[in-house]
Amino acid sequence: MLAPINNYPEKTFSTFGFKHSANNNFFAIPKRKPLTVKEHIGITAGTLLGTALPLLLFSKMQKKSLLNLKYSEKEMIMLSTGSITGGILGGILSDKDTNPKYKIREGVFQFFNAVVPTLLIKPVLKLCENVKPLNNNKVKAGMLIGGIFGGMYAGAGISNRINGTNNTKEKRKVKFVDTIANIDVISGALVMAKFPMIEKLGIAKLLPLFYMWTGYEAGRSRE
Repeated sequence: MLAPINNYPEKTFSTFGFKHSANNNFFAIPKRKPLTVKEHIGITAGTLLGTALPLLLFSKMQKKSLLNLKYSEKEMIMLSTGSITGGILGGILSDKDTNPKYKIREGVFQFFNAVVPTLLIKPVLKLCENVKPLNNNKVKAGMLIGGIFGGMYAGAGISNRINGTNNTKEKRKVKFVDTIANIDVISGALVMAKFPMIEKLGIAKLLPLFYMWTGYEAGRSRE
């Protein structure tokens, strides 16, 4: 016998991740009001500027071209901070149809979502290098990814405390889309770990593009 048809479409959409609420499941996709082309351009421009400034600084300090920069936790944190700050400012200036506090809240979340996992990279690598059974690429990769995911949940807790959203319906939870957005941290971790394949593919050259996504997400947030 077929299951009865659901007469409440909002429940169906919630099941597939198109409704944003405090009770959304892990795979829920936050609902967003559409942005105009002008607003998209403003947010993108802010993110580009916020990402470009740290890159120019790195290039001057390292005396290397932008495509040959070396990345450690310091560079990764500065990149994420610049990108997020630029995205928020670009969003506030170009998107007049929302309260700036939502962009700032999302920016705080994205910042700790990037920084906390990044700060765990070196301790995890050091642990692997000092414990012989863990000192191989497969285990390193697994432990790095596990540390990054754990850091994401820790970062979410910190950001909710700072935003004052703990124990409220506006509490920001880690979603599947956030794990995808953290490709920047995952890529940076693999670059720092110096996996041969990662070095051969030149992933380090793409890191700025990955970090731009977090800034753009903060700038386009409307709730």
